[in-house]
Amino acid sequence: MQFILVVDRKHIFPHLAPQGFLPLDAVDLPSVEDYVFFAERGFMERCSHFKQIIPYMVITFGDDVLCYQRRAKHTESRLGGLWTLGFGGHIEPMDREESNRSGFIHAAALRELREETGLIVEASALKPLGYINSEREEVSQVHFGVFFELDLLEDGRSKEEIAELVSAQSEPHRVAWRSRSQLRPAQGAPSAPDEGRWEDWTLYVLQSGVLHRAEG
Repeated sequence: MQFILVVDRKHIFPHLAPQGFLPLDAVDLPSVEDYVFFAERGFMERCSHFKQIIPYMVITFGDDVLCYQRRAKHTESRLGGLWTLGFGGHIEPMDREESNRSGFIHAAALRELREETGLIVEASALKPLGYINSEREEVSQVHFGVFFELDLLEDGRSKEEIAELVSAQSEPHRVAWRSRSQLRPAQGAPSAPDEGRWEDWTLYVLQSGVLHRAEG
């Protein structure tokens, strides 16, 4: 039985819940932390009165963004086979042990990053960019994303070495680098690699344009 961090959705959104990618000032996250608790995951996956807080991290290398396809037999079956930009997962009781140093969301983000990519970084390397909320699909209704960027341009490894390390982990089926300009929103969202499909949260990130940097 797995226990995960949850919060009553009214503490995130006291009024109507906005949809899509949200700026950092859209949610008072420190006040939300006063109301979180751990609950059994199986039950909470079916209870939309609560939100599971999920650190969701994109890996970049300057103007390039790492995309990957989830394995068909994913632990969350509703996401199997979809392309995504985001690494991350649930906050678990073990993350409380590290929370005094960096906060439980950062602690979970660093653990998930280590488990899913093999990368070990400091909490200060994670740049918060905003939040993700969606009621559009069943899997999204019970989750709330805290979105971070991890730029590895100064990490000392090449893009090829980073892709090789990430590919060696159990989470990705395939990985691919895409430039920020390739992921620039135009009419709708840009196409996923190999004519695949993006997962819901990644679509929101791409449509927001938050990853776009002006050239030069």
